[in-house]
This record gives sequence, C-alpha cells and structure tokens, in this order.
Amino acid sequence: MNQRDDRPEPDPPERTRPEEARRADGATFGEALHRALKGRGLSLQRLHHHLGERGISVSPVTLSHWQRGRSQPERRQSLRAVAEIEVILHLVPGTLQTLLAHRRPRGRALAPTNRVPEALSRVLSPGAPLERALGADAYRFNENLLTLSVSETVHLDDHGCIERYTVSHVVRATRDDVRHLTAHHNLDDPGTPSVQVTVNCGRLEALYFRQEVSSAVFDIGFGRALRRGETAIIDYTLDIGPRWKPSNHHERTLPVPVRQYLLHIFFHPRHLPSAVHGYYRHNSEAEREEIRPLGPDASHSVHILPAKCQAGIYGIAWGRQEDAGSHERPPQHSAD
Repeated sequence: MNQRDDRPEPDPPERTRPEEARRADGATFGEALHRALKGRGLSLQRLHHHLGERGISVSPVTLSHWQRGRSQPERRQSLRAVAEIEVILHLVPGTLQTLLAHRRPRGRALAPTNRVPEALSRVLSPGAPLERALGADAYRFNENLLTLSVSETVHLDDHGCIERYTVSHVVRATRDDVRHLTAHHNLDDPGTPSVQVTVNCGRLEALYFRQEVSSAVFDIGFGRALRRGETAIIDYTLDIGPRWKPSNHHERTLPVPVRQYLLHIFFHPRHLPSAVHGYYRHNSEAEREEIRPLGPDASHSVHILPAKCQAGIYGIAWGRQEDAGSHERPPQHSAD
C-alpha cells in the first residue's frame, strides 16, 4: 500500500519542538524546506532517494519532522544532509543552513535512556496502524519499556475470523517510575463492533476501542512503579466481537531485538486453510521475505519461533494454495 509523503508524523528522538531561527520573511527552517520542495515538485520519498544516492541516510519520517518544524537537524550526518538538500533543490548555499537554531548541548546527562522511539521510526512507516491509532504518541509507544519476550496465541472461529488473542509480555523498565504497558491491536475488519479485554496478570487501567481506525488500545498497570532495570510480566486476553470478514494473516511489530517471540495460531476444524506460511518484513512498507510453509499439527495449529529475533515484523499468513508464495505486502492487521 502506497503511503503519502506528507502525512503528519510524531517527534523523532533528535529534538522536540525546537526554537527555530527565522529569516527576514518570517519563514522557519521547516517552512523554507517545505516551500523549496513544493517549488521543485519533489516528494519527501524522492528527496530521501536522492540523499541515499549521495550516501546520506535520513529517513522520510525524519525529513517530514524537519519540514513540519517538529525537529531540526543537529547531528553531523543531518547537517551534511541539509547542505546536500540545498544542492538537490537548487538553492543558494546556506539558504537552509542559516535558518537552523543553535544546537542543543549534548553530553552524557542528555543521552537517551532507551532506543525504542528511534527504533520505531525505522520499523513503522507514515500511516502505519499504530500511528493512525495514537497519532503523535505512536513513536513514544512504551518508550520506557524494553520488551524481552512476547508470546501470543490467536484463535480463529468457524468463519475464518480471528476471535481471540492471548498475549504474554515480559518487559524491563529503562527508567524509574514506569507504571504500565500500552497494548495496541489493529483489527482487519472495520465492522468489528466491540472488543473485551481480560487481564490475567496486571490490571486493566484504560481501554480505547477506536472503530473508525479499526484499533484497540489499552493500558495495563503493573500494580506498582517499576525501578529502572526491574522486569514485569503482563498477560491478557482480547476477545473480538462478532465479525464477518475472514482474516488472512496476523503479524507483530518488534522495534528492537527480543530474546523470544512465539506466535501460535489455532484454526477452527470447520475452516481450515489450504496453505499457511510464516514470514518476516523489515518494516511496515516492506514485502514479505524469509517465507516458509507451515504444516498444521493435530490441533489444527501452526506456530513460528524465530531462532534469532531481530527488529522487524513477524507474521503468519494463510489462504489458498497459490497465496503461499506471494511476496505482496499483506493488508494491515497487526499487534504492537
């Protein structure tokens, strides 16, 4: 699915809401960049491509933040990118660079305590389900928790619809005073009327069912404040209300490597697929790779348990036999 280059995106880790310099006509760095891009008829994706050809890696997400004034270039690689952008956009040298505010002092005391927000920006593309559900908070999703392992079991009903998820997280706090985990499930049927969450380990603190974006978001408390380095277990079951659109896959986004990820799917004996396969995707816009067939066991279930669980998106898809080798991107349906 193609994504627009100009959708609003949340703050990256470089800097939030900088005090930007202004030139004589009142334009900020972001506004000047936006005008120059519009004047050249160049999208953020194409700008990203041109920078890549020059050996500079800046994600479309970061470029969008620069354009919208949500952050500004500070790192050496980013400042080099600005100089190249001036060349790409046929601007007078210094046109954009002179609009950058003074760099914020950096040092050990300002070093981030975790890498989750930056990692999410590499795995999630603009318009991904998590961003549609959480908006600007998407890239701060559980930013103070490091996932150590995830185990989830998915049950399908006799119509081929996912009716239940049971999920267990083991997490570690990356700072003091972390009190809850936020879970997000994107539902592939926009007609889903309701969801119900039962917490087996932890305490349900808030539940937001957003039917307009087919998402369920909920907070599960630990029951106490975790200190930095402490671990906690969260276990819950999500029951989906009556549905009519059969499901064809399930996947989970892992922004950072985890020790273990287990995905176990049970098919109803009256609605068995003819082909099932596991797969991996580098990010939410990438095609499936590492595709491998899966054979149902005596309980009509299949599972994946990657030996080395790097960052990315892991999933299982099912359907007709001819779909087993498909490299097309699946429709958006995921848990984060």
